[in-house]
Amino acid sequence: MSQEQPMQSRALAGRQQIRVRLDQFKGSPGLNVIGLPELIGLAVAAVLALITIFAYFYFLVPANSRLTSNKLDRDRLQSVLSSSQSSIKEGEQTADIVHRDIASLEDFEVNWLAAPDSGRMSLYTELNNLIRTNGLRNTSGPSYAALQPLGTKSPVQPSATAQQQTNEKWQTIYPGVAVSVTVEGPYQNVRHFVRDIEISRKFLVINAVELEGVTQTGAIQDLSSTPATPVGPRASASPARTGRSLPATSQPPVRGNTFVSLRLDMTTYFRRAQTDDSATR
Repeated sequence: MSQEQPMQSRALAGRQQIRVRLDQFKGSPGLNVIGLPELIGLAVAAVLALITIFAYFYFLVPANSRLTSNKLDRDRLQSVLSSSQSSIKEGEQTADIVHRDIASLEDFEVNWLAAPDSGRMSLYTELNNLIRTNGLRNTSGPSYAALQPLGTKSPVQPSATAQQQTNEKWQTIYPGVAVSVTVEGPYQNVRHFVRDIEISRKFLVINAVELEGVTQTGAIQDLSSTPATPVGPRASASPARTGRSLPATSQPPVRGNTFVSLRLDMTTYFRRAQTDDSATR
């Protein structure tokens, strides 16, 4: 019993000290300032802070995310728009080039190419007139071979001649005629003949030229830089057999009245059938 009494007395003394401290805290001047209005204001401020935090995470953050996404979409659409505009410009330029090329081809076909029927007859007449007016002798040809337009080309037959196979490489989108002619005469006259063909109103394309010297007795002297393919048989003069070799003689220059043989391979083209029909309308 003697031990329990001191312990109870110490517990009572501690409780009294706590009460004294609480009374002192309640009576302090700082607590007297905080009243009910202050507590209400503090609560309202806390509520506003919570509302602000809620609004920030619920409205502002998603809005910023949508803004960033919209900016990315805008940049992507602007790049697509710029590429589309450049493609449209390139397409317009390509269309202009195509229209200009088509107009150029139509102008060339209408103004420079003759109709197939009348063009062939006028070509025959003009070649004969040029040969006659230049004082040349027609030794071979003119021979004519029809050139079909591309698209109607038939496969080359094994039995086709070399000339037919050669003519097929001159085929274009226009129908045409391959012409081969061999003439003989003075060199100056031959030059005038070629010049007249070049300045002719007819659209003639010279594909191959072979020039050979011809002696007065009919012997042929090759004057071209490459071996010439003879068109027809030529009479060759053989030197007399005297038992000794003849000294080599240099070839005279091709000029003046030196007789030469000229072979020309040419092609000419005519209007297409649909273009000729539209032109007549």
